[in-house]
Amino acid sequence: MKTYNLIYACMAMLIVIGCSKTDSDSLGEKEKEEEKNIQSDYTLLVNNNGMLEATLLNLEDNGLALSGKESKFSSVSQPTLSYENDQVLTMYHKKSDCSGEITVYDFKDDTSEAYEVFTDLGACSLTAKAVSRKGNTIYIAYELHVSPSAEDDEFYVRALDVSVATPTYVDITLDKRPLQLAFAHNRLFVLTLDEEVTDEYAISVVDSSSNTEIYDTLVGFDVRRMFTGPDDNIIIGYDDLHSTINSTTFEIKYTNYGSGKEPNFTGSSYLHFDSSGKMYYEMTPTDYSEFPVIPAVYDFEENLTVMYAFENFITETQLKFEYEIEKTTMVSYDEENNVLLIGYKKKTGDDKGGLLRLNPAPKPQVLNNIDVDGIPTTIFIK
Repeated sequence: MKTYNLIYACMAMLIVIGCSKTDSDSLGEKEKEEEKNIQSDYTLLVNNNGMLEATLLNLEDNGLALSGKESKFSSVSQPTLSYENDQVLTMYHKKSDCSGEITVYDFKDDTSEAYEVFTDLGACSLTAKAVSRKGNTIYIAYELHVSPSAEDDEFYVRALDVSVATPTYVDITLDKRPLQLAFAHNRLFVLTLDEEVTDEYAISVVDSSSNTEIYDTLVGFDVRRMFTGPDDNIIIGYDDLHSTINSTTFEIKYTNYGSGKEPNFTGSSYLHFDSSGKMYYEMTPTDYSEFPVIPAVYDFEENLTVMYAFENFITETQLKFEYEIEKTTMVSYDEENNVLLIGYKKKTGDDKGGLLRLNPAPKPQVLNNIDVDGIPTTIFIK
């Protein structure tokens, strides 16, 4: 029988909708109000007809324009799995039933490396479930299908060391089905599902030095997402709360939202953190906007969500005829300029989108916009 060491944090959650009077009252002291207007270069990745492509943008004198340069990022099909951290994008593409390729692209110096994986397994069938990276080690969680029955599946995490000319690997055996990966405090956290006994989700912790499992605990039902959060701790998201696992002591703290005050970040395809720990993401606004997906910012320390409902700071004419916004597809933050970067899909055309630069709360205001071919998915800032 497991013993749970839990700390509960039931904090009131304030939801702020952009450009309302309460924005200024509640957030005025927490947000910078002046744009620094520092020249920046953006690499915007877009989904264009199933291909992942790079669009280079320049910011000069507060103007946003397409760059005259060509990106070294080669157009590729949408990856099966991806992981982004510290300006480095790690992608997994399935090549066959039992082979794949990992591509690591560093946007800081515009370099890339590719590595074949699973070719050692011969004729087999496997499903890669999640990918993560720390330094020169790439982690791939996968399930090996050894018979038609799912009950016979075998579960592993492959730790691929790419620091040498010929990469080496270690397969770490798991006793539960792996779903997601996160890395913190030199430890790999694996979200798994205990299908044989409890039907609960669990966390398995692997020491990165020895590649051995050092801890395992059940974390309940209805887990939606796991990721590395502020202070290098692990966040587990549920519908109406999230838990924070201390990556050193494994102590668990629960934060409840309250009915109708959920930040709804578990469904976001892209999460971006600033230096203060605030998280930028796209969210389903429920009753707070007519748009199906809008930009949002969540402050873990304050348990506070700022929701940017487009109709509150963009005129109806702009929404319908200039920007033609259908939904938000990406949210990030240019910290040097104190500007939100909002990628969106247009209503006109399946592969038409745009990027808004927005002055954040307490005075949301569109600074500039640019139309792009493709749907924005991720942005990298230089």
